[in-house]
Amino acid sequence: MTFTISPPPHIKQDTTFKKITWMKVLALLPVSLVSVYFFGLYALAIIFAGIGMAVITELVIEKVFNKKITIMDGQAVLIGLMLALMLPAEAPIWIPVVGSFFAVAIGKHAFGGIGSYIFNPVLVAWVFLILAYSSYMYPVSFPELGGISDIFLENGAGLLIGVSPIALIGGLYLILKKYIEWKIPAFYVLTTLILAFLVGDNMGHVITGAFVFGVLFLATDSPSSPVTKKGRIIYGVLCGILTVIYGHYANYIFAVFYSIFLANCVTAFIDNSTLPGSFADESFLQRKYKAIMDKIPFERLGVKIDD
Repeated sequence: MTFTISPPPHIKQDTTFKKITWMKVLALLPVSLVSVYFFGLYALAIIFAGIGMAVITELVIEKVFNKKITIMDGQAVLIGLMLALMLPAEAPIWIPVVGSFFAVAIGKHAFGGIGSYIFNPVLVAWVFLILAYSSYMYPVSFPELGGISDIFLENGAGLLIGVSPIALIGGLYLILKKYIEWKIPAFYVLTTLILAFLVGDNMGHVITGAFVFGVLFLATDSPSSPVTKKGRIIYGVLCGILTVIYGHYANYIFAVFYSIFLANCVTAFIDNSTLPGSFADESFLQRKYKAIMDKIPFERLGVKIDD
């Protein structure tokens, strides 16, 4: 019998980054088609402009810096598509062009490429666009879920992504296939809905296509979200809290994008705080409890604690 010995990591299945990325593109295809049906061929031009510029930027940067050409892994296509879907239907055609260039050049490659960037490149570009060209980034209307029919076709949608929440159901398939992890979406949704209910917000403003898109596709971006199990739960809860804070005082569409972008800021901190210890080490909650107890001046308060 022949034994093969090789160093880790060992590939256990055929799931690759390329496969996951193209599956995400396919999962976004239904909502892209619905947006073209609803807004017309101009929406298709926005999508093509976003994807085209993202691919060209990726190709040029990798050629100039003599890097391996990674166009076929699909990430540039995914970045351009996701950014285009986050734009208003009446945005000038140069908006997705500028945004896709910024997402790939600054959001991705300036930070070192796949696995090295801190923020989701799509959100980096969206924040840049809304700060630099705010008048072009505000849609003419914000959706409000008023009935079952709005789940299938939202007539009040202003962004391409808002036309049909049900058309984003492909994200659930990604979870079922374990291409994306379930903890972040689950705790993001639960936290948002519970807090929005407690503060008395209209659920019709909360449950939108942008929210479903953010939960399933933006918050689950692997390089910009935590890798530890507890960290993913905390991250999902944090996204929900930030979404409700912003959405309660402004609108829940932009709240989703801003909250995930801000949550990206603390991803590394969450990971470092939730790293699993070795056997018999104190848990995360035990460490936090001990740190809090150490800061309380029991001796000054005259409290005696038994060993």
